[in-house]
Amino acid sequence: MTSLPRVTIITPFLNAEATLGEAIASVRAQTVADWELLLVDDGSTDDSVKIANDVAATDPRIKMLRRPPGSKRGAAAARNAGIEAGTGDLLAFLDADDLYEPHMLETVLAAADANPEAAMIFGPTRWWYPDGESRDWIEPTDGLAGRLHQPPRLLSRLLLMQDGHVPCTCSVLVRKSATTTVGGFEERFDLYEDQTLWAKLFLRFPVFVTPATLARYRQHPGSASASATERGLYDRMGKHPARAAFLNWLTEYVVKSGIKEPKLDRAIRLARSPYTSEPTVRNKADRLSLKAAMQLARLRHRFARRLARLYRLMTGSVSRL
Repeated sequence: MTSLPRVTIITPFLNAEATLGEAIASVRAQTVADWELLLVDDGSTDDSVKIANDVAATDPRIKMLRRPPGSKRGAAAARNAGIEAGTGDLLAFLDADDLYEPHMLETVLAAADANPEAAMIFGPTRWWYPDGESRDWIEPTDGLAGRLHQPPRLLSRLLLMQDGHVPCTCSVLVRKSATTTVGGFEERFDLYEDQTLWAKLFLRFPVFVTPATLARYRQHPGSASASATERGLYDRMGKHPARAAFLNWLTEYVVKSGIKEPKLDRAIRLARSPYTSEPTVRNKADRLSLKAAMQLARLRHRFARRLARLYRLMTGSVSRL
């Protein structure tokens, strides 16, 4: 390469021989070529490393990173290692079992150019069931798309009140300068590690949301979220231990930031209320606001899946709802 790439794409992998090749192929199929792909091995014992080395030998834009012995493991630490090693001014992330749509980089780069003040660009993701056990569905943007959002609006709405869909890691572009300023991903988390970075950026910087579907989030029993759900540690729309830990961290982080925003403080109280005996919900209006927000989040989730089924019915791909 004769010049630095514009985008560094970071793909951590751990024993991902079944899907890593597809993920890499989706990057190489992008409609723009100004990128580098860092494949960060997190201690694989299968053929993942061979797959990564073989493809890196054929494309100078692709590099394989091995973590030093004794280094901290996990997706957050692997992504942070990629951030440190990357040379692009912009960062994107792709897990080894997910895929980019061909226009992903073209879309987010255009949005970044049009919104230079935005530290983060994201868009909706296709929840993808390649085995056909369920129907694919695309996250609705809930009126957020096509707009620049000032901080900390999306922190309150998406991460705390769960009014809309939290950005999937594979559908995000961030500026490296902003990411390093806030310290990257929090490596203490195995779940919610992505939301720790989104929270930091939402708190301090403007964010732009694009309406274009950017990636495919593979649904399969071996995923981290599926495994955590099976063990009772995670429930996407309900109360669970991993969210309690995330909310405790976020509360402390906001306090230490020195940013005082009454609406944000109220959203934190409401989000934490199911997890603490402290008087976080102070009055009946707050209790009703919390209940309504959680009910709306569940309705949005169900509506997106019903809409996907209706679309397939209308296009002749299913026989009934």
